[in-house]
Amino acid sequence: MSSSQENRKTFKAKLYDKYRLVIIDDDTLKEIRSTRFLLINLIIGIVASVILIMLLSYSLISFTPMKHLVPGYGDITNNKVYMELSQKIDMLEKDISAQRTYTEGFKNFLNPSGTTIEDLSTNHSISENNSKELAYNPTFSKSFSLEHYYFCNPLKGEVSAEFNLDKGHYGVDVVAPKNTAILNILDGVVINSDWSDKTGHTISVQHSGNLISIFKHNSVLLKKTGERVKKGEAVAIIGNTGELSSGPHVHFELWHDGIALDPSKYLSFN
Repeated sequence: MSSSQENRKTFKAKLYDKYRLVIIDDDTLKEIRSTRFLLINLIIGIVASVILIMLLSYSLISFTPMKHLVPGYGDITNNKVYMELSQKIDMLEKDISAQRTYTEGFKNFLNPSGTTIEDLSTNHSISENNSKELAYNPTFSKSFSLEHYYFCNPLKGEVSAEFNLDKGHYGVDVVAPKNTAILNILDGVVINSDWSDKTGHTISVQHSGNLISIFKHNSVLLKKTGERVKKGEAVAIIGNTGELSSGPHVHFELWHDGIALDPSKYLSFN
């Protein structure tokens, strides 16, 4: 019991003993510098240094941009990776919205009445002859009235090929000077703005009342799928693209409720 007390007293005494730190030149054994210190002061200094380093580290991580380098720490809205992913998600949402507009427009274009296969099988009032008439009716397509529409002429030029349902030519070909802008005939939404091997750069615009205008063989498309376009706004530049094109011109089609109309009966190209 007495030896342990003696050891504790000895340790306490050592804490207050004076020590000297001497720096000596190894070659000349000359004393360069020396300093005196207490052991307790050395321990306090080491503990204080450790605490100071911890406080500095915490401050750097909490109050400087270094916190963004620590995984799972910091404001995620200021994280570069997070912001890039957020921008990509926004772009994807816009693409999905444009694709939805494109799909809905073509659904109306191909099936304006909204009739499904189940409707055809249960509703006997729609006969086979009637369904064929809806899909192809030259008489109706030539005489349909669009007097309530006030069109903007898409371009001025010479009609090189007229509308002909019997030959499967569902529009008119208009020849015009190079770099002529093609104007939108009515307010609407672009439901297709893409490339096709046969028709080249093609743009389609859905207007009110299930009316669709289509321009083919363009050199440049000025609008993207899903964009809203005003009447008279340029949507493309005349060109000579696609396998079915034999010279600079635009092939212009006009469809209403899934039926091809003769554009020359409603618009002037002179």
